[in-house]
Amino acid sequence: MINCDLYTKKKLNIGVLDALIIVDMQNDFMPGGNLPIEDGGLLVDDINQLSEIFRKKGSKIFITQDWHPINHKSFASQHKGKLPGDIFQSEGIGPVLWPDHCIQGSEGAKFHKNLDISHANAIIKKGIN
Repeated sequence: MINCDLYTKKKLNIGVLDALIIVDMQNDFMPGGNLPIEDGGLLVDDINQLSEIFRKKGSKIFITQDWHPINHKSFASQHKGKLPGDIFQSEGIGPVLWPDHCIQGSEGAKFHKNLDISHANAIIKKGIN
């Protein structure tokens, strides 16, 4: 048993059949990005600590990465007269439109500079279609 939950201090038994999934720790979701989460960058050190715990236990580490084409259909900029946050229900879109974010190859799509991705078993790009 190890102290894995950094907030509640619960002891968890982490093993090789467990996995850590790190979701979208990208610049556009950090303060100053196009779709910021307040204090999002403060999680990076804790995530790196958890990642190291999982790595030492032989567990898998998966990281997701929002990776949109510049003309992604969920962006408000692709719908004349629409703004981010507008209600828009269409097949594959909705219920709201988003600001342009995590555009493939952009600075905003890159991972936070302090996120350690060196032990990731896979980086899963999503939002491509």
